[in-house]
Order: sequence, then structure tokens, then C-alpha cells
Amino acid sequence: MLQKLEDHIKACLKRASDAERRAAEVADPDLKADYLALAAQWIHLARSYEFSESLERFLLDSQRSKDAQRPRPPETE
Repeated sequence: MLQKLEDHIKACLKRASDAERRAAEVADPDLKADYLALAAQWIHLARSYEFSESLERFLLDSQRSKDAQRPRPPETE
């Protein structure tokens, strides 16, 4: 799951970069504003994915810690 989130983050940031580049290329102020708004939305989505990723890492680490602290039953021979 974490790899998938990383891929989504990269894709969002690439689309944001593309929108920013297009904004820099156009002369129409309304179109430029639209591209910049689109870039901001892609960046916002990337940050949301980053938050989800950090939360997932926290939960996985927390579970590993709990598992490591859990007493194991004695082995019988």
C-alpha cells in the first residue's frame, strides 16, 4: 500500500508541475489563473496522500511495537 501512495504522490506532483508550466506559457490571465488553481489542487491532493502515508507508517510501526512487547507463550518440548 505504501508504494502505491508514493506513486500517487509522484503523479500528483508531476501534474501540478505540468499545470504550473502551462500557466507560465499562457498570456491569458484567466487561463493562467485556472492553471495555477489546478496546480494548487494537485499539490493539495499530494499532501493528502502524504498525510495518509505518514498515518499508515505510524499505525504499522505502532502495531510492530505492540507485537514486539507482547509476551510469547513458553515453548513446549
